[in-house]
Amino acid sequence: METYSIPLALVDFLPNIAFFIGAFFLVKTAYICRGTGCARMLMAGTLLVFLGGFLKASWKLLYAAHIADIQWMSQAQFVLLGIGFLGMCVAVIQMARKRKASAAVLLGMAPWKIPFLFVMTLTSLGAEGILAYIAYRRNARPAAVGFVIGVMGILAMSALASAEQTITMQWIEESINTLGQSGFMLGSILLYRDFKTRGCDLLPGEKA
Repeated sequence: METYSIPLALVDFLPNIAFFIGAFFLVKTAYICRGTGCARMLMAGTLLVFLGGFLKASWKLLYAAHIADIQWMSQAQFVLLGIGFLGMCVAVIQMARKRKASAAVLLGMAPWKIPFLFVMTLTSLGAEGILAYIAYRRNARPAAVGFVIGVMGILAMSALASAEQTITMQWIEESINTLGQSGFMLGSILLYRDFKTRGCDLLPGEKA
């Protein structure tokens, strides 16, 4: 049985807060860049991702405090994050396109988790990778660095997913996750500022 301390459980909320702040600015960027449809899809995707992470953190806190062990709060993240990151990936693909287009709505480890973990990892890497590309193309290098940090965090978390969950390992994972989501938050804020200042169509080497 995995064991958690209350401080460790509280730290688990930090990456969720960082992600939520980053998502807020990213949705505003999507609205500037591609309008209401893309922004709504991105909002739906990020809300699912946040909900998945928040439920997991809440379960961990309740469990660490010996209040309750509500397993569905822990397990729901695999479904919510998988679908949420898929929505995010579709939305940022729309953001990366040159022309406006409406976004179409797309909706040991237990074996049933493996497909969701695969989708979650693939789509989150795709979303942050495309965001880094958008930032790089706009010469918003600090924003690109933020998203690259997010990508590195995702890769590190994926590599540690099957590791034995000792207390030390959990602290390492929480630290990496917090750093990665902080990179996402920084990249989203800086990219939003760039879009707000220079508009959507001003990419290096392209005509407005």
